[in-house]
Amino acid sequence: MKHAVRPRILCTIACFLFVTSGMLSAQQQKITYSQAKMAHPDWVQVPGELIRPDCVHAVPNGATVGIGSDGKISGDVMLNGVLIAHYEDCAEAPIVTRPVGGRASLENDPGTGNGWVEASNWLVSLGSSDNLDEIAGNWKVPSNPSTNGALIYLFNGMEPSDYKWILQPVLQYGSGYAGGGNYWVIASWLVGSSTYYSPLETVNPGDSLRGYTKITSVSGGTINWKVDAKDNTTGAYSYLLPYSSGYQWTWALAGVLEVYGVTSCSDLPSNGKAVFTGSDAYHGYPKFELLKPEGWYASYWSYGGPSCSFSVSAGTKSTLKF
Repeated sequence: MKHAVRPRILCTIACFLFVTSGMLSAQQQKITYSQAKMAHPDWVQVPGELIRPDCVHAVPNGATVGIGSDGKISGDVMLNGVLIAHYEDCAEAPIVTRPVGGRASLENDPGTGNGWVEASNWLVSLGSSDNLDEIAGNWKVPSNPSTNGALIYLFNGMEPSDYKWILQPVLQYGSGYAGGGNYWVIASWLVGSSTYYSPLETVNPGDSLRGYTKITSVSGGTINWKVDAKDNTTGAYSYLLPYSSGYQWTWALAGVLEVYGVTSCSDLPSNGKAVFTGSDAYHGYPKFELLKPEGWYASYWSYGGPSCSFSVSAGTKSTLKF
């Protein structure tokens, strides 16, 4: 299951991308999403990154994958204590298409929307030995878009203080590298220098979802997590058991809209909104203390696509309108 690394020489736009801490940042070079795609025509879009396809790995429900203190994925995929696969960390750094530190990573391509659009989020100030312990929330599967063709992600989750990784239970509409089509699916993702995702499960408009990222145990400097996406209406679920070392998790995401290939407002869900409820953030493991006072706030990113009356009401109940 180990992929061979293909040697390659990248030129033109790609030659000028700036490499920083294992990630490619295009912000300083002012390149656009389409230029990044042109430089890497065989790379694929996953939540928040353009990445080599051989660095994106499907794993079974309950698989354990880990981020080491060196910031790289361990590569070992464990299931019920048994090694079932090993992958080397990606030989080339992905291009980040989600915001880094709240700032967009790529320039716009006017007319076509790509990247994070809006969010209810909270950059939490914590002591050096403290982490976000749990981010959880409920939302309903929106209506299908009137027009197909875009790739849509709706999710909650969290990131560490250096923004190199994201843990996220994701609701997806449209065809992505992991699968999907003109219908809704759920899966859980670990996205960073390499990417891992649990099985895609089909869900239906109106179904009640619950997604959470939660510490299950801590051993020395290693934090063990569960990232879970569940359809409470049908019982379908998809989850990962990642672990991390050497990271402090401080960016809480109550609800995010991320899109690719949006050229019209009709490419977005026709009911015009996603409502995330019960969006609480906890810290102080093993106590799981509720963070108060509540600090959720709205963020918007100029994604290059049509203006579709985007607005966010941030809070324990967060409404993302589009």
